[in-house]
Amino acid sequence: MQDDAATDVDAGAPTLNDEKGAYLAALLKRISKRDDAAFEALYRASAASLFGLAIRVTRTSEAAEEVLQDGFIKIWRFAGSYDPDKSSPTTWMSTIVRNQALDYLRRNPYSGVYVEELDERVATGDADTDMAHQVSVDAERLAAYIGRLTPVQRQAIALAYFRGQSQSEIAHTLNAPIGTVKTWISRGLESLRAMVEARHTPHHGGLY
Repeated sequence: MQDDAATDVDAGAPTLNDEKGAYLAALLKRISKRDDAAFEALYRASAASLFGLAIRVTRTSEAAEEVLQDGFIKIWRFAGSYDPDKSSPTTWMSTIVRNQALDYLRRNPYSGVYVEELDERVATGDADTDMAHQVSVDAERLAAYIGRLTPVQRQAIALAYFRGQSQSEIAHTLNAPIGTVKTWISRGLESLRAMVEARHTPHHGGLY
């Protein structure tokens, strides 16, 4: 009986997560009334984890910093819309920052991270087999060719080949139909192949 009683007490005891959630929820309520001190406290308590989320999506610290800043601006503006009955404060804020990160990727379809990843993967022989077959050039030249594609083609190819996303994941990231994503990738690869073939075609009647 004593063991059962102890179990009941433990089950009803608040956990650290519960306490942190209540603390953050209280801060959001104060922020909804434009409490600057509460906003500073919320930033100190959650910025590190939210920055980690932003950097996992964007892959660069510079982009993550911008995303985090924009995310906290939205948290400040919309704190009054937070409903503790629908989600935890952490989940609510993470959703805001994640959406900001995805918006950043849509606005910046060819961020420097893709070139860096391309250099690394081609140098180590870790590039996708199909892409390596279709576009057999060095990393620097390939990056230049990719830079000539349309923004949506660059983004789709980068997400597919350098981040390993499936076509359905890319469609979600770019907020586009999966058929459209397939078209972006196939046409982008066709353009890359044409660029490579044009480079290797002799220019008759001139020096090269």
